[in-house]
Amino acid sequence: MHMTRSFAITLLFGGAVLLGMTACSGGNPMVGSAEDALEQQNYERALSSVEKALEQDSANVEAYQLRARILRAQADSTTPPEQYADLHRRAKEAEAQALEFNPEVRSDIQNQRRLAYVQEMQNGANAFNQARQAGDSTLFMRAAGYFSAANIIEPDSADAHLNEAYARLNAGQRDEAVTPLETYVSKTDSVDANVYTILGQIHLTEDRSEKAMDVLEPAAEQYPENQEIQSLLLNAYSQSGDTQRAMEAYRSQIERNPDNATYRYNYGSLLLNADRFDAAIDQLAEATDLDPDNVKAQYNLGAAYVNKAGTINDSIRSIEDSIRAEDTQTVDEETDQQLESMAEQRDAALEEAIPPLEKARQLAEPGNQYRQDICRALFSAYVQTDQQDKAEDVEQCAGYEEGRTEQMTEGGGGSQ
Repeated sequence: MHMTRSFAITLLFGGAVLLGMTACSGGNPMVGSAEDALEQQNYERALSSVEKALEQDSANVEAYQLRARILRAQADSTTPPEQYADLHRRAKEAEAQALEFNPEVRSDIQNQRRLAYVQEMQNGANAFNQARQAGDSTLFMRAAGYFSAANIIEPDSADAHLNEAYARLNAGQRDEAVTPLETYVSKTDSVDANVYTILGQIHLTEDRSEKAMDVLEPAAEQYPENQEIQSLLLNAYSQSGDTQRAMEAYRSQIERNPDNATYRYNYGSLLLNADRFDAAIDQLAEATDLDPDNVKAQYNLGAAYVNKAGTINDSIRSIEDSIRAEDTQTVDEETDQQLESMAEQRDAALEEAIPPLEKARQLAEPGNQYRQDICRALFSAYVQTDQQDKAEDVEQCAGYEEGRTEQMTEGGGGSQ
């Protein structure tokens, strides 16, 4: 499933400004040298000086704090998005080291993080809005880098995770948006239905039905009237191969939405695959009444009748084989009546198969992937109901060689 929707963010800031802090060098000349280099925006030299200061004193708290400031300053608009986020990750690690040696600097570090967080969110919002105006995926990636940095600075910020996900989605990075979306869901008490549908769609597109169910089941409980969520969950059940669970879910939805042709078609198709032909016919007949132009529903309805006829025919042959095995010359009246009744049911099912199959053939233009299968089912129904002229009309469409009609007639023909 291809997603073409656009994802927007709304961020309001009161003109927050990231304030620089000037630390005292504490008498270590290398820290002073690093501060001078930072002021000159020579980040490599600044980091080198900090490393030398830490080599001299591995517990130098000011050096760790200065390293964090340098790394954040080094992250600018020319830094690749993933590297940009990594610089902020390294800055946070430096602050954690400072706290290990001196917990009393926690207040200063928290203030720096708050200011840095606001700045990155603002940067992200600016880049995102520019990207939307320009239609530039590169700018969306830039926005994702800013929001990713904000996530690193304040990992409990649900908004930063959601904004990163939307930036990545707009940049075409669908699978890379999964982690920030999942993080957002885990950190938010009231998740918007749209977020659930996006995440569910991504998992289904990538054939991750179990993950889709994990997302969509709680979503369906939270939004029981949201048809998009309900439909995605039903698709997840079907994709998972858990037929029984899928059928139970479809039956429940049909009780609530009896006029939904798609639910009827999908449920009927599941029943057809489970060889529950009568139940399948009931659902598929409703589906075709609700949506007569659904070629697949018409075809499956016809196929259900043909397969039902085939099952009855197999039972007839089984009884006849048993009679032959007993080597009896006569058949008792009860068995004879049973065989006659079964033959009538078989023929009636084949007759019932023809109208939806003819409709399906009419709807399936040449080149339609189902057209040959439709023609083959129709050919079989015509042959077994002794409609030879009509069978010959669809012989070429069915892909059979000339003369197949006569061969099937002579051989009795089996239901397909």
